Amino acid sequence: MDSGTGSSADHIRDASLPGCARNGSKASRSLVAVAQTRRSTKCVRGSEAPRLDEAPGPQHRPWADLPPDILGVVAGRLALLEDRARLRSVCRGWRAAARIHRRLPPCPPLLVLSDFSFFSFRSEGTLMGACRRVPLPGRETAGSGNVRCVGSFEGCLVGVKNNKSRYFGDLRCFLMNAFSQVVIRLPSPSCRSGAARSADTLRTSLPIIINGSGVVNCAINAAPCVMSFSKVILSSSPDSGSKCVVAALSNIKSAAKLALWRSGMKSWCVCDGAWTADLIDIVFCQGKLFMLSFSKVTTDLLALEIADDNSGLMVSRVAFCAIERPEVSDGCWKNIWGIVEWRGKLLIVQICHGNDEFGESFVEVKVFEADLSRNPVRLTEIESLDGDCIFMSPSSSKSFRCHYGGGGGEGDLIYIFLGPSRLVYNMKDGTMAPFAADIPEDKLREADGKPMNPVWLFPSE
Repeated sequence: MDSGTGSSADHIRDASLPGCARNGSKASRSLVAVAQTRRSTKCVRGSEAPRLDEAPGPQHRPWADLPPDILGVVAGRLALLEDRARLRSVCRGWRAAARIHRRLPPCPPLLVLSDFSFFSFRSEGTLMGACRRVPLPGRETAGSGNVRCVGSFEGCLVGVKNNKSRYFGDLRCFLMNAFSQVVIRLPSPSCRSGAARSADTLRTSLPIIINGSGVVNCAINAAPCVMSFSKVILSSSPDSGSKCVVAALSNIKSAAKLALWRSGMKSWCVCDGAWTADLIDIVFCQGKLFMLSFSKVTTDLLALEIADDNSGLMVSRVAFCAIERPEVSDGCWKNIWGIVEWRGKLLIVQICHGNDEFGESFVEVKVFEADLSRNPVRLTEIESLDGDCIFMSPSSSKSFRCHYGGGGGEGDLIYIFLGPSRLVYNMKDGTMAPFAADIPEDKLREADGKPMNPVWLFPSE
């Protein structure tokens, strides 16, 4: 990643002090104090000045000679990715010493906006680094149309390039490691008539079972197809090859589609049907792909099992799961639902909106664990994540353990980013507070006023 005014944190150098010592964190200041106490083995008592004819005492020890065990402890107390990068960039000795703690606590996520500008997230809910942007490969940005970020997995971002507007569909789709800039190009989300030969087309229709009705239509190499992705998720790291399944949610003028891809496929497996009309969210959990459908009348889950053969990915089974809606508080006029995987369990987050004297506001946030062994699915409200946190946005949602050495990072919080609305909900006491208020509003909307959904990026070390 780069900066609008300089190079990335991994390239910061200083002739006198290491980069992490200038950061201002407690761990960095303690490192400076340790270094100062080790600069000399001889001290001058009181105001006595050294004699000029005395043999010179031991010189100040260079930064590279700081004991590796001390540097390893410091590295384990640096939560922010930037601080860890600054420490590693001082010299080879420091880089090697940082590896003493091979299992460092995970870094807080980065918030990547639709235009690939990003902010560093601190445990107290503040953001920093407003002018930095993830560098994009020239091939993906060439030509007209905007490139926007629509998903993430660990250190990988998902980008698409739209054709004039989203209603014309996306022209390109790619996965990119945000730190190494390694790119994996995926098939175009949209293809025109004649782009695929009828002999190559594979179609199937599957009935929706278990108290469901209707069918799921799936097609590979079918033309024409127009999709504009709003959320893209991965089942595993792209490095896992064909084991990595990419699932994308497309929604153009309320005509939702689900698209599936794995390495080796030349086109997407596109799934649609009447059930997609109210499709709002997708997540991988327990080896299946779950899709959340929400309307004014019902809230439903679809559980998809995905098979793989020589032709590529194809849905092999679809089960319908109705959800018993919980009651909402008085004054709530709009419900927003989302799904997230947490320690192998499926959680459903309900966000209620209402009106107050200042206009629209959040009324309450509830978290439910879904009992998938029942149909209808039974929801049990939970009041703790056992110290974990949830980060949510329309383009990415993830549970995350927010504990760092040295006391930073409070757990049982839900960070919610819905367009211009940003809040953090404390599950322990039920309170809400704003966060990320320093992001300019124009960074959250496109030229036509449509909201741009950010993505949470979770670096892996």
